[in-house]
Amino acid sequence: MKQNCMMLIACMLVCSMADAFGEPATRFAKDRDVDSLHIKLNLNVDLEKKFVQGSAIIDVAALRDVSTVTLDAIDLGVTKVTVTRLDHSAYPVEFSNDGETLTVPLGATLHPGERATITVAYTVDNPRSGLHFFGPSKDEPEVPYVVWSQGESVTNSYWFPCFDHPNERQTTELVVTAKKGFKVSANGHLVSHEEDGATGTVTYHWLQDKAHAAYLVSLIVGDFVTKKDTWRGKPLDYWVHPKFNSQMDYSFRNTKRMLDFFSDRIGIEYPWDRYGQVCCEGFGGGMENTSVTTMGNRALHDERSSLDSDSDGLIAHELAHQWWGDMLTCRDWSHLWLNEGFASYFQALWTEESLGDDEFRYDMYRKADRARQGGKERPIVDRSYASPGSMFDARAYPKGAWVLHMMRKRLGDEIFWKVINRYGQDNKLKTVETVDLRKAVETITGQTFERFFYDWTERPGHPEVTVSYKWNAGDGLADVSIKQTQEADAFHFPLTFEFVFDDGTAPIQVVRDITEKELGLYYPLPKKPFLVRIDPAQSVLMELNEKKGRDLWRAQLTDDPDPTARMRAAEHFGKTKSEDDRKFLAEALAGEKFWGVQREIARALGEAGGDVARDSLLAGLKFENHKARRGCAEELDSFYGDEKVIEAVRPIVQHGDPSYYVEAAAIKTYAAIGAKDAIEILTPVLSRDSRNEVLRSAALTGLGSVNDAAAATILADWTQSGKPRLARPSAIRALAHITNETYIDDATMRLIVDSLTRCLDDTGVRVRRAAVSAIGSLADPAKAKQALPALRSLLANNTDERSKPRIERTIKAIESGEPAQVQLAELRSELKEAQETNESLSDRISKLESIISERSTNAGKTGDTPTATSGTR
Repeated sequence: MKQNCMMLIACMLVCSMADAFGEPATRFAKDRDVDSLHIKLNLNVDLEKKFVQGSAIIDVAALRDVSTVTLDAIDLGVTKVTVTRLDHSAYPVEFSNDGETLTVPLGATLHPGERATITVAYTVDNPRSGLHFFGPSKDEPEVPYVVWSQGESVTNSYWFPCFDHPNERQTTELVVTAKKGFKVSANGHLVSHEEDGATGTVTYHWLQDKAHAAYLVSLIVGDFVTKKDTWRGKPLDYWVHPKFNSQMDYSFRNTKRMLDFFSDRIGIEYPWDRYGQVCCEGFGGGMENTSVTTMGNRALHDERSSLDSDSDGLIAHELAHQWWGDMLTCRDWSHLWLNEGFASYFQALWTEESLGDDEFRYDMYRKADRARQGGKERPIVDRSYASPGSMFDARAYPKGAWVLHMMRKRLGDEIFWKVINRYGQDNKLKTVETVDLRKAVETITGQTFERFFYDWTERPGHPEVTVSYKWNAGDGLADVSIKQTQEADAFHFPLTFEFVFDDGTAPIQVVRDITEKELGLYYPLPKKPFLVRIDPAQSVLMELNEKKGRDLWRAQLTDDPDPTARMRAAEHFGKTKSEDDRKFLAEALAGEKFWGVQREIARALGEAGGDVARDSLLAGLKFENHKARRGCAEELDSFYGDEKVIEAVRPIVQHGDPSYYVEAAAIKTYAAIGAKDAIEILTPVLSRDSRNEVLRSAALTGLGSVNDAAAATILADWTQSGKPRLARPSAIRALAHITNETYIDDATMRLIVDSLTRCLDDTGVRVRRAAVSAIGSLADPAKAKQALPALRSLLANNTDERSKPRIERTIKAIESGEPAQVQLAELRSELKEAQETNESLSDRISKLESIISERSTNAGKTGDTPTATSGTR
C-alpha cells in the first residue's frame, strides 16, 4: 500500500509539473487487468426527484492474476458490493469508494481466464454529468420530463460503475423501471415491456448482445411519441416529444436511403439489431450510442425551416458512426479521428450521393478551411492532451475527413472502397489505432503509405503552396513554379495541372509528385491555354496561392467546372478593389447557377465595397434561391450608414421572408449598418416565434451591435432563465459584444456582469459556455471581478471538459484586466456558428516521356511532356 501511495504521489507531481510548464501529459490506452464481459443494470428512475436507485451486475474474466478489480464510479452512492465466483458462492466484500473509483477485493486471486461477477448496489442523485435530468419549472413550465445519458468521452461512470475507457468492450443489458406514461430507450433490442398497475410503473428490458464501449451505453426516459418502421428486416424507431410529432416524418425521411447507401458502399451491412433515433429536450447535436442515436430537438424541422436546411448532415454523421466509432472504436482518444473523421467524411459522401458533386465539393471546401485553421499546431494523432474532451476539435473532424478524401483520390474509388471494407472486416467489433487503417491500405495496394500517414496524421499543419504560371509564347511552353512556403519540411503529395483550350482541343492534364520545397517545370503545349486548373479534382489539403494573369482568373470564375475554383477566383477579385473587377463580380453573381458560389461572390462584393457591389447585392435580395439570397443579405452589412441599403433591408425585417435565415440575416444586417431606428425596428422581432429561435436570436445578436447602451437593458433581461432556452446564448454573447461597440456607464456594466454571472449557474451547458466566453470578452474584463467566485466554483466543479480552457482564460483575463483575445475569437466563432445554424483523383498519368533534369534560363529547357485527357466542360 505504501509503495502504491508513493507511486501515486510521484505521478501527481509529474502531472503538476507538466501543467506548470503548459505541457499536457502524454497519454496511452488504459491497462486492463480483467476483461469486462457483460454489464446488466437494474434501475429505478424517478424523473421528478432526479434520482436513480439500482444495481450493476458486472461479469469479468481475469487477463492476469488479479485479486482486486477497480471500476470507474464517479460520485455514486455505493451501498453494497458482492462478488460471485465460479462456484456460485456470493459474499459481500469491503469495498473502497473514493468518489472517482470503486475498488473491489475479490477475496481470492483470479487466474487468467477465470470469471467472477461483481454486483454493486448504488444510487445516483442528480449527477454532475453523464445523466441529465430536465423537467418543468416555474420559469419554464413547458419543458417535458426527460433524462438522457451522454457518455462521451468518459462520463457514463457518473451513473453506473464500469471500465470507462474506449479500449474495453462488453455486452450490456438495461432493465429500467419508471413511472407509467414514460417511455424508456436503451441500446440493442427490446426484450420485454411490462406495466404494473399496482405500483403505477412501467419496466423496459433492453439487451445489447454485441460488445461495445461503455461510453456508448444509452439511457433515455421521458414523454415521447414513437414511430416504428423496418429496414431489411431490422426494426427502426423514431422518438420525439409530443409537440414535435408533426415534424418527425420529414426530419427522418432519408434514414432508410442512408442505411442502404452506407451498407452497400462499405460492404458491411448495418451491424446492429435495430436503429433508433431519439430527439431529446436539452440535448445538443447528436451522439452515436450503439444502435440508438440521441439528438436534440434542433434536428427536427417544420415546413418553413426546411427551406434553409435539414438534418441530413447530422443524421448521416451519427449513422456513419454505427460503423466507425461503434463497430470499430478508437483504442484511445489519441486516435479519435478514426471515429470522427470517418463520420465527417461519410456525411460528405452522403451529400455527394444525395445532392451531387457541386454540393459535395462545397462541403469539402468548407471542411478544408476548418481543417487548415484547426490543425496548424498539433497533429491529428496526438498523445499529449489535457483531457479526452480536448481531442474533439478540427483535427478529428474536418481534417480527419480530409485524410480519407486524399486517400480516396490517390487510390481511386474502386480501391478505396476495397480498403474501407478490408479495414471494417478485419477490425469488426474491435478497437483500432491508425496503424490498422494503414495496414488495410498496404494489404490491398501493396504500396507503402507510411509517408502519407506521417505527413497527414503524425505532423501538424499542411502544405502552403504557391503556384506561379506564365506563358512563354516564343517556345510554346507553360512555365510553372511550385513552392511550399510553410516553415516545416516539405509535404509529399501528387499535384495535378490541367490546361484547357478555347478551341475544343482536348484538355491536357499532368500529374507531378511534389516532394521538395521548390520545383520549376516547363510544359510544351499546342497553344496558349485560356484556363489553367490547379488540383482540379480537389485532391490535396493545402493553402493554395496562385499567381497568374487576370485573363486566367476571369476564365476561372466563369468557366471552371469546379465550384471551389470559382470561389477562389471570386475571393481573388474581391481583394483587388478595382472598379472593373467589381463590375465583373456583379455580372458573375447574376449569372452563376450554384448558390454556394453565389454566396462566395457575394462575400467578395462585400469586401470590395462601392456602389456597384452594393447594387449587385441589393439585386441579389430578389434571387429565387434562398441560400443565395441569404448570402446577399449578410454581405450588405458592409455598407454602414448607406441609406439605400437601410431602405431595402427594413421591409424584410418588418414583414419577413419565406426563409427564416434570409429574414435573420436582414435583421442582423439592419443593426450592423447603423440604422438609427434599429432598436425600435428590432425589438418587435423578439415576439416572433421561429424554429430553433432563429429570429429572436438574430434580433438579440443585432441589438448587441447597435451603438446604443439602451440595448443592454433589453439584452440583460433576455439572458435570464424563463426566456426561450435556445435564444439565451445569443443574448449572452450580444451583451458582451455591446460593451465593445459603445460606451457603457458603471451602473449598466454592473447590470451586464450581474446578468452574465447568474448564467454561470444555469443548468444548460450552452448557456454556461456562452456566459464564460462573454465575461472574458467584455471590453474591460477587470470590471467583472465580482464574477470570479462563480467562475472559480464553476471551474472546481466543472465536468464539461471542453469548457475548462475557456474558464481558465476568462479568470486570467479578469485578473490581468486585459481582454482575452482568444476568448474574443471564440465569441466571434460562436456568433458565426449561430448565423450558419444547423458541418477521384484521376488515374495516374502514363509515364511522362520527358522529365526536367534542371531548370535554366535558356529557352531550350526540357520539360514534362503532358498527357492529353479527353472531354471538356
